[in-house]
Amino acid sequence: MENIKVIAMSESTEAIEQVARWYFAQWDSKDPKATLTDVVDKISCTKRRAGFVVYCHDKLVGTAEITFSGDTCWLDGVYVDESARGKGIAEVLVSHAKLKASELGWKNLYLKCEPHLVALYNKYGFEVVANKDGKLVMVTQIAS
Repeated sequence: MENIKVIAMSESTEAIEQVARWYFAQWDSKDPKATLTDVVDKISCTKRRAGFVVYCHDKLVGTAEITFSGDTCWLDGVYVDESARGKGIAEVLVSHAKLKASELGWKNLYLKCEPHLVALYNKYGFEVVANKDGKLVMVTQIAS
């Protein structure tokens, strides 16, 4: 992929606002109490999370974050703009998440996904380890 740049979400107010719109439309709008402001506040907080975004040719095209819950590191919020799907952006996001988690000393990276996404994450080394409430829990070991 040419002209790809990954930066911390916290480095761009524009990115935070767009990511909040993506997250709200994709997930948070299903909660009648959720607001766009709530999503902005959540992703702006760097306590127990590290968000990052991908630019391709200076256009914001994707985002993801790693979150920390107890003794577990999670890949969360993987989102690729519809205009950039099928172009390898998910691979960039997952690779960056693994690198960041490794830099922070984590040995495993977990995620929860719907069944139709298992094949995608299998390509990046994740394996299903549990089924919780209709979502599959997957894990990959991180080379350190």
